[in-house]
Amino acid sequence: MLPLAAFHLRAENLTQRFNRRRVWHDISLEVRNGDILGITGDNGSGKTTLLRALCGLLTPTSGKITLSVEGKVLDNDLITQYCGFVAPYLTLYEEFTPLELCSIIAQMRGMTLRRDHAEHLLEHFRLLPRRADEIRGFSSGMKQRMKYVLAFLFDAPLLVLDEPMTNLDEHGMNAVEELVKHHRHRGGACIIATNDARDLALCTHRLSVTDYLD
Repeated sequence: MLPLAAFHLRAENLTQRFNRRRVWHDISLEVRNGDILGITGDNGSGKTTLLRALCGLLTPTSGKITLSVEGKVLDNDLITQYCGFVAPYLTLYEEFTPLELCSIIAQMRGMTLRRDHAEHLLEHFRLLPRRADEIRGFSSGMKQRMKYVLAFLFDAPLLVLDEPMTNLDEHGMNAVEELVKHHRHRGGACIIATNDARDLALCTHRLSVTDYLD
């Protein structure tokens, strides 16, 4: 595979409020090719909220997020196109088979599905034998693995992972670790929200959300 695009994600003085409650304040960080940033913090400190802001799913109350690709600054509404996002709470269209869902997501992104690549990912996560089965019949661990298939499907340069090993067995965790390391080797980057030592061992640097609370 070809190296991934050169990119730079920069967050400056981010603050998030919900009604009158301030979640965290004045967070600044940078992520470039080859970085794996670990976002840590106490339960309820706002790790998930920060991830959603960084990948364009939530607009922070104040502060600035900038993404540049190949030196060109992109509009913020394009950030999600350059991110692969995985979280236990994300829902899948469970009435479809894995390959059908891959095709639907490709259409939603305006892209052509690379079926061989999709099947390779399904095989990596031990889902290929179930490629003709509806996802509604999958276990929670299989659904979590399916989310990784979708995240890696389009070579997004930035992976954003919230509690990445949730619901995974040992093989699933090994499969995730292998792909994250391969992604970094190709020049990709990753942001991981976790307090798990196994996840943090993958990280090149860390940021504790707890340090930015009142």
